[in-house]
Amino acid sequence: MKDTILAPAKVNLYLDVLSRREDGYHEIESVMQSISLCDKVSINIEKSSDLQISIDGTSESIAWDEKNLAYKACVLFLNEAKTSNYKIDIFVEKNIPISAGMAGGSTDAGAVLLLLNRAFGEPFSKEELCTLGARIGADVPFCILGGTCLCKGIGDSLVPLKAFKDKLLVCAIDKSSVSTPVAYSMLDKKYGTSASCSSNLDAFLTYVENDNLNGVSSSLFNKFESVIIPENTSILKIKELLLKNGALGALMSGSGPSVFGVFENENDQKRAFDALQNEKIQAFLCKTL
Repeated sequence: MKDTILAPAKVNLYLDVLSRREDGYHEIESVMQSISLCDKVSINIEKSSDLQISIDGTSESIAWDEKNLAYKACVLFLNEAKTSNYKIDIFVEKNIPISAGMAGGSTDAGAVLLLLNRAFGEPFSKEELCTLGARIGADVPFCILGGTCLCKGIGDSLVPLKAFKDKLLVCAIDKSSVSTPVAYSMLDKKYGTSASCSSNLDAFLTYVENDNLNGVSSSLFNKFESVIIPENTSILKIKELLLKNGALGALMSGSGPSVFGVFENENDQKRAFDALQNEKIQAFLCKTL
């Protein structure tokens, strides 16, 4: 049996880090959004005398082995479903940039869980799949649900929102990056471990609920910007380039290095994309899903 699914990237339309817990994790409030930049994940399943799993993909920069999140998702699913005696081949066509903070590895893992669940007659509900996904990575449950979601806690509490669909984006990838653990430690150093809420989440959620493009665009928020942009001015340059060329709003996603702009029309979207290309900055024309 063969099956294929698209695995969308994600951006954070809103991201506040509230506090650091005693266990080292951080409490967050985030609005996550699926976008049309997607990997394509395929599986081929055949009966076998024993369990065999293989994984491969189009990127030479990724380790296609048992450490890959998509491979781990396959092993976890089969163990939980108590399924063996199958030969399962996974293939990933990579389009999402690697280590760009767009959940490329997590969305591939989520896609594998969805494909296997479909192949084996849906032994798990969506909620149960999300619980499995959380054991692989914090972003995997959102990648399983997709669309627009409010994420709270340490990333383990997801509430689906009214889909903020078909909004035009340009996503750009800066060449430098800061690891997520380092970014969190930078926030702790700047704000302490009990930072108060930095922005108005309720107002932002109202804009999303009302499909208010201008309201959302003018209220994009990411607390990581306050510590990363002073150390990485190229992020600011990309934001300024997007805004100068018609973006209604622009924001770094997660701890970077991806930056996105929101646009009202395709002419502005294309103009900003071309401006980034002229500066040799990797960019993608996208829309929200």
